Amino acid sequence: MEPGFIVDLLIALGQIDEALAGHATDHILAWPQTYGPDAVLVPAVRRLVGSSTIRGSAAVQRLRVFCLDHLRARIAQPLEAPQDWRRANALACSCRHCAELGRFLADPERRMWTFKAAEAERGHVKGTITRARCDLDLTTDKRGRPYTLVCTKNQASYDRRAKQRKQDLEDLARLDP
Repeated sequence: MEPGFIVDLLIALGQIDEALAGHATDHILAWPQTYGPDAVLVPAVRRLVGSSTIRGSAAVQRLRVFCLDHLRARIAQPLEAPQDWRRANALACSCRHCAELGRFLADPERRMWTFKAAEAERGHVKGTITRARCDLDLTTDKRGRPYTLVCTKNQASYDRRAKQRKQDLEDLARLDP
């Protein structure tokens, strides 16, 4: 779903019948998986509140209030850089290699873990890391056989949240004049 679809839909329905725009808004808010707040609704409301044609409509105002509540709730969550090297362990696999990786992720002292194994085992661990979106930088040390997967902890989750916070504050200022 694209934000432009919501913009076009509400402008068109608002010009035909405000009640239809309201029903569309009911549907949009009832399907958050389809009409995601961050990917669809906030960008759409940004454009709608800038449109002199429809910005004051009840349907747009309901979406605006929904987006403001969403942004304020996320802004209210604490945002703090990691204090040690402990990282979230959301690994779906519990094989012995992934269990070892999980122990490494939970260790507040260790920043780096090396895993010397055949390509299939390294590939499995890499896939597990990717699917779990672990805060790890991965490289392969090709000296010797078998190769070694080198995992180095980073703060990518915090960096994403800090970037999101900045965008949320900008959106809040734009949507709540």
